Amino acid sequence: MTQFMTGSSAAALTLAALMAMPFTAQAQDASVTFSGRLMLDYLAADINDPDVSVETAKVRRARIAAKGKYGNAISYKFEVNHSTGSDLELTDGFIQFSPKSQPFFVKVGQYKTHNSFEEETSSRFTTTIERGAYTDTFELNRRLGVSVGAKGDNYTFIAGYFNESVEGGAFDNNGKAAAARATFVPYKTDETLVHVGGSWRYRDASDSFDETENDGLRYRQRPYAGGFDSSNTNGVLSSGRIINTGRFAKSDNLYAVEGAVLHNNLWMAGEYNFLNANGAGSNDDGSFNGGYIEAGIVFGGRRTYKASNGTWDRPKVDNPFGSGGMGAVALVARYDTIDVQDGPYLGELDTVIIGADWMPTKQTRLRINYFDSDATNGAADSASGVLARLGFDF
Repeated sequence: MTQFMTGSSAAALTLAALMAMPFTAQAQDASVTFSGRLMLDYLAADINDPDVSVETAKVRRARIAAKGKYGNAISYKFEVNHSTGSDLELTDGFIQFSPKSQPFFVKVGQYKTHNSFEEETSSRFTTTIERGAYTDTFELNRRLGVSVGAKGDNYTFIAGYFNESVEGGAFDNNGKAAAARATFVPYKTDETLVHVGGSWRYRDASDSFDETENDGLRYRQRPYAGGFDSSNTNGVLSSGRIINTGRFAKSDNLYAVEGAVLHNNLWMAGEYNFLNANGAGSNDDGSFNGGYIEAGIVFGGRRTYKASNGTWDRPKVDNPFGSGGMGAVALVARYDTIDVQDGPYLGELDTVIIGADWMPTKQTRLRINYFDSDATNGAADSASGVLARLGFDF
């Protein structure tokens, strides 16, 4: 399949088309809704052996989006993002065709590959501030693609083929990919819900990949928080990564399983991923894995689940602050692991996260995570600290 859209020019054309349609379609057949989010992060942490202290604040996400429908069969979304240290970039930009009264749909544009319960969940609704380490290590990301799917009251299935990201940039975001995800809710009552699912992804290296050079895909990760980088760690961690295999693979296959149980204001969830990397040229192959398990409770509210996507949805707040209540408080404990040790490739990272969230209203959230990371064969032995986030969306 040839590349069907490229570069920022495609983003501009997509935006022009999407924003023009509401004004040319009949009013009763078209709708548009604007939304946005702002997330501000603060990190204070210590890296051990070698010893470095980190304190930094940043705009993690500042997004604005337009989404809507045309008649009963077409919907769209266009979203751009800005964060500290990056330019304005396209996150989502797609059109979805869903025939009325049919479970099937087709999706075309820029969006995430179909992998992971947590990666597919919006950053507004994840249970910890940062997603599982495997989501970055195995490069779960957005690309230009076309997908076909189906969904019902208790299941989803979607599969797609992808080219590089419309933003280009990172070598690992180029090349081709294919992905699929399925979810199922085998048990559901007013008090209890059980979610199970699985996903797969294949990707190959960029077209500029050269087997004769130290080129190809790589697998690396920061010690939990996104605030670690070379500028504030005095070069102790290369680009902030505590584990890093370097580039060596021409392609890889990812297989993942996921599950969650929601009972009243309690929940448990976990995911596990297996990745087989095919070494380029004389490079060895690598078999890596990673995942997490967690449990939590919400006081004054509860987590919710979005069956149409097979993801967490916006948490429920029983008595919002300012309306006679104090909002809701969520507590979570998580163990997260990533292992990229196999043959000549070294690096293992285990992290314990304890989190507390205060949700004054359903659209505001103050989050604090304490994390303690231990590395094997990494750029440092360990890291620990506090990551806080103030978030708001509309």
